[in-house]
Amino acid sequence: MTLTLFITLVTILSLVSSLLTQAIKKTVDVKKPTLVVAIIAAIAGWGGGAAAYILMKIPFDSSSIICLVLLAPTCWLTATLGYDKVMEVIKQIGLMKIIDNID
Repeated sequence: MTLTLFITLVTILSLVSSLLTQAIKKTVDVKKPTLVVAIIAAIAGWGGGAAAYILMKIPFDSSSIICLVLLAPTCWLTATLGYDKVMEVIKQIGLMKIIDNID
């Protein structure tokens, strides 16, 4: 897998994850949207990546499997773009206390 293909897949799959998350947030009252984004990104990243591999006839060798595994976390990070969403993720993970102690 080339870097261009990986970035293209991350862009498309994170867009799908973000749009699905916004649609779910509009229809259902979501308490932790970051968790919803993570679940959707995992499904879209791994499922969409595997589907793209099969459609493009990319062999499942060690490097392509590593890229496939990395698709979900990168989709999750790019789907949560925006300052307010990033800060929400930091607060939910609990890193805000660490960041406050650094200053």
